[in-house]
Amino acid sequence: MPRIMTKAWGLGLAFIAAAALALALRPDLRLAARVAWNDPRLLPAFADDPRVHYEPEARGCAEAVAEIAPRAIAQIEAAHGRTFAQPPVVGVYTSYENYGSANGMGDPGIAAVTRAGVALLSPTLCGKERDRLEGVLTHELSHVHLSGWRPLGAPRPPQWFTEGLAVMASNGGGAEGVSETEAAQAIRDGYRVVLDGRRWIDFAGLAFEREPPRDPKLDALTQRQRLAYRQAGMFVGWLRMRDEKAFLQLLRALEAGEAFEPSFEIAFGDDAQQLWRCFISELSERSRGDAPK
Repeated sequence: MPRIMTKAWGLGLAFIAAAALALALRPDLRLAARVAWNDPRLLPAFADDPRVHYEPEARGCAEAVAEIAPRAIAQIEAAHGRTFAQPPVVGVYTSYENYGSANGMGDPGIAAVTRAGVALLSPTLCGKERDRLEGVLTHELSHVHLSGWRPLGAPRPPQWFTEGLAVMASNGGGAEGVSETEAAQAIRDGYRVVLDGRRWIDFAGLAFEREPPRDPKLDALTQRQRLAYRQAGMFVGWLRMRDEKAFLQLLRALEAGEAFEPSFEIAFGDDAQQLWRCFISELSERSRGDAPK
């Protein structure tokens, strides 16, 4: 073998070995590789709606998603006050393993995730949780809409706002099983979600001022997550009703990549914590007003 080819072959083997070592030592790189390998945009596109990509065995579910997608997209555009920056992409899976790899969290138990501007739907949404499909899809499209306009590297808004926005815009998607009446009573009882600055999904770490009582018939993690999402969604909806112009101003600032806290204060003339206290006060006054004389 010519010396130059021998040298190139050796360099190639060294590169492969270095890449394998890097993947072995860096779990985040292994996760990124699995995400890229399972990117839903590599899946076939549904003929009637190329925004929907699906694993071949998920064709029936993809058909249901394609039927829902136009009204879900219209609903999100109306709630956000703007069209999508580009056509949204939805990935539909039948393999829990592939879905867990694609969602970037390695967790196949999450019903849906938005990653890199793409909504990924778990097989459970066309199985035992089929009744949640439209609400959860619409919820995820809210995340896709917001991320689609934001520049790369822009600071993330806090989780309470992005999830609250998605719950509000989807009319309760992601907070199923917890009514506004139940969430309002929990707020009045002191079981209030904390509007902290966390920027990424941390289902187990969603904080409450007081830990809400657990219903032994329900999964504890799901129960507290949906209560937190419902409360956040109610607050975001209240902000919009209080001043829609300010609300849309905030969204446009976030879409332009501005930081959340100063953008919020510029739009509403106050910080989120103060307005959260106003929201709680209104709930309490409303309860007293409804009480029997």
